[in-house]
Amino acid sequence: MALTALAVIIKVMDPIKKREMYAVNHGDYVGQMFAVIAVDKDNVSCLSMPSMENVEVPLDKFDLGRNSDIITLVEKLSRDIWKTCEAQYNKNNK
Repeated sequence: MALTALAVIIKVMDPIKKREMYAVNHGDYVGQMFAVIAVDKDNVSCLSMPSMENVEVPLDKFDLGRNSDIITLVEKLSRDIWKTCEAQYNKNNK
């Protein structure tokens, strides 16, 4: 039990970083993958795949999703793949 509580504390304290890829397990975007493009003090900017849509998630909701396993960290994207995701995100903003 103590190990589980420690894992939850570590997950809560771990900052969200660009280049991370999250799987969406529940909710409106179930089955999608979110590539984190940018993080600011209020929002997490993501590219949703495979739909290739931009999604802005309030930071507090993103943290809630991580802490309750609504979304799960899959991997940190390689720089070349992340640059392709970032380019698509910027193209969608035009």
